[in-house]
Amino acid sequence: MKPRAFAALFVVGAVTLTLLDSIHVHTRTLVYAHPFAFGSAWWVPLLMGSAASLGGLAYVEGWKRFGGPAKLPSGASLARALLAFAMLYAASGLLPATAKSKLVVLAVGAVVIFREVDGTMAGAKLVAIGVLVGPFAEAVNPGFHYVEPDFCRIPIWLPALYACATPALGQLARRLGAVA
Repeated sequence: MKPRAFAALFVVGAVTLTLLDSIHVHTRTLVYAHPFAFGSAWWVPLLMGSAASLGGLAYVEGWKRFGGPAKLPSGASLARALLAFAMLYAASGLLPATAKSKLVVLAVGAVVIFREVDGTMAGAKLVAIGVLVGPFAEAVNPGFHYVEPDFCRIPIWLPALYACATPALGQLARRLGAVA
């Protein structure tokens, strides 16, 4: 991945994912152990930026290793997937629903996003990895906790949120890598 693409993903994560995370903070979906500003820890933008850039790099490399096709999704379909991901991230904090209801909404959204920008076996393998790695990283981070965890310190819907994020942000990484 080109350095400009890596840097662009870092900025996207540091800004956009931090703003989306703030919805979880303000709806008391999660709480930081040592809040610094607006309920979030000082390191959240660094974490979110690193997750987007390193996750994007891993997605691009995994895409190649798993034999994903060279064709990129259209800009319009990628924009729809990114918007859907952002809306679903916000909904995971804003919906006044049970954890199981959120799981259903996010899982349906994940299928739609996957079909919009991917639909390949390589992409399915990468989603499976994202669904495992992302929640694990959150479960072991002592800097915050979910207010209503269902297992291993995380809510039951969190893996589905990662299933939404993986193809949307991963395909963004592929596109940025192709042009940056």
